[in-house]
Amino acid sequence: MTTTLIGAPPPPVRRDPMVLTWLVGVAVSAFGDAVWIVALAWTAAHTLSPAMAGVVIGMEMLPQAALVLVGGVIADRWDPRRVLIAGQVARAGVLVLGALAWRAGHDGAPTLLAIALAFGVAAGLTLPSGMALIRQIVSPDDFGTVMGWTQVSGRVMRLLGAPVGGVLVAWGGLVAAMVVDAATFAVVAVVLAVVVRARYRLPRAEEARWRDSFVAGMGYLRRTPTARTFVIGLTALNVFVSPVVALGLALRVEGSGWGPAWLGIADAALAGGAILGSLAAIRWQPTYAAGSGFRVLVLQGVGLAVVGVPYVPVVLVGMLTVGVTAGMASVWLSGAFLKAVDAAYTGRVSSVTSLGDMTLMPLSMPVLGALAGATSVLLATAVFGLSMSVLCLWFATRREIAGLS
Repeated sequence: MTTTLIGAPPPPVRRDPMVLTWLVGVAVSAFGDAVWIVALAWTAAHTLSPAMAGVVIGMEMLPQAALVLVGGVIADRWDPRRVLIAGQVARAGVLVLGALAWRAGHDGAPTLLAIALAFGVAAGLTLPSGMALIRQIVSPDDFGTVMGWTQVSGRVMRLLGAPVGGVLVAWGGLVAAMVVDAATFAVVAVVLAVVVRARYRLPRAEEARWRDSFVAGMGYLRRTPTARTFVIGLTALNVFVSPVVALGLALRVEGSGWGPAWLGIADAALAGGAILGSLAAIRWQPTYAAGSGFRVLVLQGVGLAVVGVPYVPVVLVGMLTVGVTAGMASVWLSGAFLKAVDAAYTGRVSSVTSLGDMTLMPLSMPVLGALAGATSVLLATAVFGLSMSVLCLWFATRREIAGLS
């Protein structure tokens, strides 16, 4: 089942006011998220015990992981645009209520936990609808371009929003950050409601019961090698990447006595490289995007491996390599993924990928830590990085992946 064009074909993205406005809304949302994350982390660390601060910061992931598969079914049964509007309005309302409660004197862990829990529920139920919306408003030939600009704007806004969040929480406390983030959610809701309109009609899940829709989605993955291989490949990436660039880098910097400034510099090399890589991938899109994306990730595995080398220039080159290759591969693979998956199952398939990211990454982090503690940081990063290179080389040569545009 494929999408059906409604009306005239959309113009190229660079001349498409609707999509460009929506991309601005996505950037505004990413800015607000960065402000909130910094403000929440600072407030939790400053006012709560370390254990409770960890619970507050991590609470959002639990309901998100528990509900994201339900969100996939919602995305394939209901109008994705309306689902996303409801999610934005709900999160804005939660923050407004949280700000009122905080000002009324309920400035403690219960309020923070309630906000995090509500955010997790909203994210889990609406996250897969974002992928379905792209299929509704963008030509398939422009999937990679739109995903690329989404990633570029998100990374830039996170770099800008993080220091703003620090300034806001120092100036006006957590309430100021809540108000700003609520405003960004409201802006996105208005853009979705007023500007965005479907250009492609998506086939909807026709099962009478929700459980049957979920079972049908899992059945589609079982009988469709291309979609199944894509899900496994995309899910496996964070198993190797996130532990190295988060924990492995920190262990290398701390163990070498370089000081925390080098941790920030290395993270900046990663972020800058990712932005450059995404821009390059938008400009030069290969004929066979999926195979090219996985081949680029073979090089990323080498970059991950050298993050454990006790020599600053090598670590910086490794992080820059990881960033550039991540930016390129994410553009090519996300566009090819949307093209490859049956339009009727977009939400359900993408929700499985999201669930894999949420569950496997926290499990792989302590594995790297334990391996580094038992052997060395360099051996741990080398094992993770080279394992990723081998796996991505295998995916790049799979017949069902290699020829996808």
